[in-house]
Amino acid sequence: MLQVLDRYTQISELGGVVQRVIQRGLFPLAAAAVLVPAVLFFQNDANWAAFLWMGLGTIFAFALWQAKAVGLPLLPMMAAQHLAAYGVPLLSRNETLDRYSSASITQAGVEVGVFIAAMAIAWRFGMELFRPRQTQCYALSVFAKNDSRTRRLGGIILILIATGYNVLSSLQLIDFILGLLPSGTSSIFTAMIKSVTMAGYFVVAMSLGSGEAKTGLRLLFWGTLTLNALIMASGFLLSSVTNLFAAVVIGLFWSSGRMPWRFIFLATLPVALLHLGKFEMRERYWGEQAEETFTPTVQNLPRYYGEWLDASLRNLPGAGAESSGFSPQKKSSRSLLARVDNLQNLLFAIEAIEGQAHPTLGGATYSLIPPLLIPRMFWPDKPRAHEGQVMLNVHFGRQDLNATFTTYIAWGLLPEAYGNFGALWGGVFLGLILGLFFAWTEVLTATKPLLSLEGLITFALFMELTVSFEMVSSVLVTALFQSGVIIAVACIPFVYLTRVERPETTNSAP
Repeated sequence: MLQVLDRYTQISELGGVVQRVIQRGLFPLAAAAVLVPAVLFFQNDANWAAFLWMGLGTIFAFALWQAKAVGLPLLPMMAAQHLAAYGVPLLSRNETLDRYSSASITQAGVEVGVFIAAMAIAWRFGMELFRPRQTQCYALSVFAKNDSRTRRLGGIILILIATGYNVLSSLQLIDFILGLLPSGTSSIFTAMIKSVTMAGYFVVAMSLGSGEAKTGLRLLFWGTLTLNALIMASGFLLSSVTNLFAAVVIGLFWSSGRMPWRFIFLATLPVALLHLGKFEMRERYWGEQAEETFTPTVQNLPRYYGEWLDASLRNLPGAGAESSGFSPQKKSSRSLLARVDNLQNLLFAIEAIEGQAHPTLGGATYSLIPPLLIPRMFWPDKPRAHEGQVMLNVHFGRQDLNATFTTYIAWGLLPEAYGNFGALWGGVFLGLILGLFFAWTEVLTATKPLLSLEGLITFALFMELTVSFEMVSSVLVTALFQSGVIIAVACIPFVYLTRVERPETTNSAP
């Protein structure tokens, strides 16, 4: 747990919390990485080798980072994210794996393990290559005084701004404001609101986790969190709610040093339940034969959520298939565990390149990144942000071009790298790039206060990477660039260059 949470709190202190947690749990994690494949082996599950490769790569990254870390835990976060996104389908025996051979699944496990190991090695090299910067930072003037009340007030203001925007949007009143903005700037405004929302809930969640928050603030926090989650999910898109909950989890964890399991359970349970009925609701209101126009507002949220809950309950495992109109096979693929599945994307790429002799793209999706950083207001006809995803799907025959204008099929960073450079080389290339970037970022930001311009940008970076498991590089880099620019522009009038160091306390002699 952080000893104190104030304007002097550096990102290195937050990283230290994670470092101590990993140190305590490294041996049990290593044991699990070996025991789980052993259990699968004795159960005659041919996927044991794939999970072993993934687990060993993850433990290697954890051990290396825990020994040499100085700040932001990007490396262990990315390793854990990939173990979950690629390992959970093996443990849950996801039905999407049935179409692939055990050899292909083992190869996919090797790809994940090699990628994580390459990322860890590159990170370790980068920690020697890059040197710590000076402790100067662009501090926020609102936190110039060491006043926890001011910090909490800043977080509350951000939360109220986000809540007001979401309520106005739900009342169909925000479209008029967005219509007044120049062409191409509405997406920037939306990204700004997203950053405000994440930052506000993160800052106040840290106050809750450290025990500073009083009853009134707790009621405001949980009340607005529930309202915003309901409004944001009302369009049958749960990813935005997941991002919001992730900001709260990170804030609670970093300030307390303990994983907030109770909040994770209470947040995951409704998301998992609503996920079961999400597809039926989309077909009901989005499909070509939709019965009525979908216009969720604050007034009719109870109606939509009533329908949604009913659809979810009818799609629970064991519920009669005939009652919902979906086959048991289709229903089983709609669980939340089935949603956390990047392994099928990697297996698709392996099958397309190795089995069907599709040529690799040779880095074509990465060449899209520079033009995508140009604001659309300066280039209205620039490529779509998901253009890399589109290129992969069309090239490997997963979609035709017309289908990409109605549905985006996710890939993920590692399958994209495989599609560009093939077996092993794709994972090594991606691991080297990310490992060096993580080391540079960790060294650069270690001495920066959390409540500074650099700290806010670092938090936005961490948040985007935390939820990046389905993104391709062009989407991820564009999102990171937009968040960084928006935060910088918004904060520039309120920052000043200074050296922020915690004053040393001295004990007077007796």
